[in-house]
Order: sequence, then C-alpha cells, then structure tokens
Amino acid sequence: MSLKHLKAIRLDELNKVVLEIKTEKLSGSKLLEIGAGTGWQAKALTQQGYTVEAIDVKESNYSEERIWPVLDYDGKTIPFYDNYFDVIFSSNVLAHIPHLEDFQAEIKRVLKYDGIVIHVVPSGSWRFWTNITHYFFVIKSFFKILQNKISKPNKDRELDSLVLNKVESLGKTELIKKAIFPPRLGETGNSMTEIYRFSRYGWNAFFKNTGWKIDKFYHNRLFYTGSSIFDSMLPIQFRRILSYIFGSACHIYVLKKSKINLGLQNKMGD
Repeated sequence: MSLKHLKAIRLDELNKVVLEIKTEKLSGSKLLEIGAGTGWQAKALTQQGYTVEAIDVKESNYSEERIWPVLDYDGKTIPFYDNYFDVIFSSNVLAHIPHLEDFQAEIKRVLKYDGIVIHVVPSGSWRFWTNITHYFFVIKSFFKILQNKISKPNKDRELDSLVLNKVESLGKTELIKKAIFPPRLGETGNSMTEIYRFSRYGWNAFFKNTGWKIDKFYHNRLFYTGSSIFDSMLPIQFRRILSYIFGSACHIYVLKKSKINLGLQNKMGD
C-alpha cells in the first residue's frame, strides 16, 4: 500500500476517533498516541486543539517518514507519569505488541481515573479477506519485483518499495513458504487463528480479561485488506460502501477503567 493511500485511510479513521473524543467532552485534553508511526494522526489531533504526545519504537517501519516529533521508547515502559493522560489512542498497533496483556497495566498507569482509551484494531473480516487476496498479492508482487529491477520506484510507492526490498532479501525456501501460507499480522497464532482473534468476540474477551470496561464498540466502515490489490484505485467513498457487503477492516473500541481498577488505584492513593 502506498504511503499516500495509507495516509488517506488512517486520517479517515481518525475522524471517527475525534468525534468520539468530542462526545466525551474532552476537548483540549492531554492525549497520548501509542505507535504513532509517521505522526500523521498526532499532527491532525494537534490541529484539532489537543495536547498530543506521540510514541513509537525506534524500529518502526515508518521512522524514516516521520512528519511529527514522535518520541522513541522501548515498547514496554511508557515514558510519562502516572495518571497523566485524559485520552490514550492507538491505531492498528495492538496486534504488533508481543507482551500485549502485560502492556495493559502500563496503559492504565498513565491514564487518568476518568480517562478513556480508544483503540482501532484489525477485524476478523480484514483477516479473512487478506487471506483470500493473498495469492493475488503474490502475483502482483512478482510483477512489481520485475518492474523494480527495470526502473526506479515511483515516489508514490515508497511503502511498496520497502516491502519489495524485504521480499527480495528472503531465501528461496522462506519466500516459497510465505507465498503459499499467508503470514500472520500479530505476534501469536497464524493467519487462520487471527480470524477469531481479531473478531469482535476475540477482542471483547481480551479487553474484559485484562480488566477494561468496554464503553463503546463500532466499525470503522472502510473495507480494505493487507494485500492492497487495488490500493488508491478504490476511493474512500467506495470502500465505505464495500464495508457493508464484505465487512469493515477495523473495529473501534472505547475503553474505560473498570470499577475494580479504580478501587485499587484509590486504595493505593490512600
């Protein structure tokens, strides 16, 4: 997926997040974005009037494309004081955190008692259709590798070029394996088990088991896959229509600290 098209999708998803923050009447709040990538969304949130801090790991694929001051951190300890943020936001990040369950305690630590967490997470529909379109992606990548060898990559294909360089660095056995079996997105399981893990039932179970209160849930109402077969050829408006037929690529969760968490924090404060 080209960076230009990825930016359009992420900013469209962000519009729904901003509406949610406004619904909670948290304008002017201190906001943390975890896994900020290029900083597109952090910059847009700042332009909406929020005080934003953005963090990501130094090894991020987007570290060379940053347009906003994103703070590097170790991926484990959020470098801010306890009860510091009114809003914590992440977009398509949770699936990439290997210590995801333990990391929830760190998110709760820096979130204010009455704060909210908004996560945009991949859906089971995204995983299913990414599996289906994987083989079209393999064929598309083969021809792009040939094109990449013949001519220099177009500026609108920066992310494609990055992916293709990684593909070309793989050994033949590993390359064949990845061509036959769709790779998983997250840190555990495989491309088949992720269909359930990324479903509403899977995410609901995870958030409840880690002590969150699920305040709201809805879909991002965009259809896209990890294979990005058509990329920017399918406009955002058309992807909205497709989401009602094939399902949305992401879920959006609004979480709050459970009464148990609040009780423990108040006790510790005493």
